[in-house]
Amino acid sequence: MSASKPSALIVGGTGAVGMTLVRDALASNAFTRVLTLGRRPVPTEGLTNTEHLVQKSVDFDKLDETVPKDEPLPTIVLATLGTTRAQAGSAEGFRRIDQGYVLDMARLIHERAPKDPETGLSKVHFLYCSSGGANEHSYFLYPQVKGQTERLLGEVGFERVSIFRPAFLKTEGDRGGPSRMGEKLFGKVVIPALDLLMEKHVSVDVAKVGMAMRIVATSDSPIIGEVKPETKVVDKTKTTMSWYTNAQILELAKAKL
Repeated sequence: MSASKPSALIVGGTGAVGMTLVRDALASNAFTRVLTLGRRPVPTEGLTNTEHLVQKSVDFDKLDETVPKDEPLPTIVLATLGTTRAQAGSAEGFRRIDQGYVLDMARLIHERAPKDPETGLSKVHFLYCSSGGANEHSYFLYPQVKGQTERLLGEVGFERVSIFRPAFLKTEGDRGGPSRMGEKLFGKVVIPALDLLMEKHVSVDVAKVGMAMRIVATSDSPIIGEVKPETKVVDKTKTTMSWYTNAQILELAKAKL
């Protein structure tokens, strides 16, 4: 971690992963300030160190008008914004929220962030919660959109982008809704059985994803201990991109750094 504590921006803090990320970011005392941007505030019940939490409501369709301009945005950005096709109502709606909102926010942050005078890259570390199996060439909508979003984030112009690819997410509490019934049954019966049978787990607690993202956010290197993610430099922008697998997410969370 850097000598002085940084501040962090969390986008999508009311989602399953996002809420655990906000909780962990505050409890770890790793940041001087945790700023959340979303359509609604993150519930603060059960959170610690809330004196470091600043919440701002934004309209994702009017980001330039609603994202505060009176102070610089943090240069560590953690994005856990996402939805499902069922929740979005259509494939078009899913793409607009799951990809469009993430990229619009990323581009606005890039525009406002300080730049390296030599490379022109924004001095920003952008961390994105994607999905296991993300592949922009997939025939299926969900992995295709996630894969496209990963590539496009690498083309925005940040110094560093970290991608997290968790497997099936085990959520906290009851997320509710009829569209979640099959997911609940799958998560409670099928996934635990597979976890017992397979050496590498096919699921991960959302809290462990949040913890892993925070650990990487506060590290100056993509390599942390024995965790060595796939890393490359994007030809177009010279952005350093790293991908953390589900197994690596679990390893990071186990270390509890």
